[in-house]
Amino acid sequence: MIHDLDKTLEKMIYQRGNINRTDIDITFDTPDREWSGRLSRPTLNCWAYDLRENMKLRSMERQVVRNGDTAAVLFPSIRMDVSYLVTAWARKMEDEHQLIWRALSALKRTPRIAPAEAEGMLRYQKRDLPLLVATPSDHPVNLPDLWGVLDNVMRLGFTLVVTVELDTALADYEAPVTKGMQIRTSSTTDNTPPESFNAARGGFTAADETTSES
Repeated sequence: MIHDLDKTLEKMIYQRGNINRTDIDITFDTPDREWSGRLSRPTLNCWAYDLRENMKLRSMERQVVRNGDTAAVLFPSIRMDVSYLVTAWARKMEDEHQLIWRALSALKRTPRIAPAEAEGMLRYQKRDLPLLVATPSDHPVNLPDLWGVLDNVMRLGFTLVVTVELDTALADYEAPVTKGMQIRTSSTTDNTPPESFNAARGGFTAADETTSES
């Protein structure tokens, strides 16, 4: 799924940023010192550095679908934020600034991606993919610390957060329909009227009941 998101962003930046594929590379590698030392031409790097649930968009609703003697529980999709650090790399600083500005312009004017415009499995998303481009988030990143981990020279860049659906249908389960059972008990030592109670064993209670006597 993240690979499909990478391909979708790559296509958007090339097309909407008016960037020539033959002149500029777009990569999604970790921009550490070893990586940057191998660069041979201007490159735009989009590094996915964080993945977490979007709690503001969390939904607790669920749907029960019955099919004969079984019932399936369908949970809503979980909304996940994929965070990227977008940076430009070139020999001349002016080329870097021009490249990062084109990427910023291409992404900033796109508030959301429609599934039909996406690549791979993202085409099956039920909702549009919202984008937060160079916008303060609830989980700000400390860029100096991040670059320190990368062991590389800090570059001008911006953060990009894309929200995608994690389809929990892969984790849905199907359970058999259990029967509600009524048990009647009577005392052998006195004339107390019989008591009755329902025993629920979890699952989905059916309308029919069985009765046993002791």
